[in-house]
Amino acid sequence: MEQAYSEWSVKRRKTAATLVLKILMVIAVVALILLTLVMTWFAVLGVLGAGFLIWYWPRFDVMTEYIYCDGQLDFDQIYGGEKRKNALRIEIEDADVIAPMDSSRMDGYRHLSVKDFSSREPDAKLYGIATKLPGGSDTKYVIVFEPNEKMLDMMRAKCPRTVEK
Repeated sequence: MEQAYSEWSVKRRKTAATLVLKILMVIAVVALILLTLVMTWFAVLGVLGAGFLIWYWPRFDVMTEYIYCDGQLDFDQIYGGEKRKNALRIEIEDADVIAPMDSSRMDGYRHLSVKDFSSREPDAKLYGIATKLPGGSDTKYVIVFEPNEKMLDMMRAKCPRTVEK
């Protein structure tokens, strides 16, 4: 029997806030290093700050990969093109609705908390999944993502009443 498998990835758009944060972090590290001229014990803080900057910098470059396999949808985040972290795994059979965010089927779920796995591009075609997260919690969330047509077709074949194109 053939498995329904599809994967798609989107790169998160860089915002002005991330640019400002990058600049502030670099200024802070440079200031700590320059303060070693005044007091030598600032060298330790400068080295720690530089280490933190090197460790944290890849987290600004985030790509989200969606992997659909036989009714299971994984959301993986890739930091700096190197580190992969599984952010969320859901069963689409447990979802209340999977529809475009501007659809009338999503109107009853607009008050729920949102988990955003989209690229945050202004012209992106966003879909929402209204579901409970795994782990036994009764709290429902809306998961925002950008699937491709192949993934939507496979999800619709699995759960035709839940998925709207």
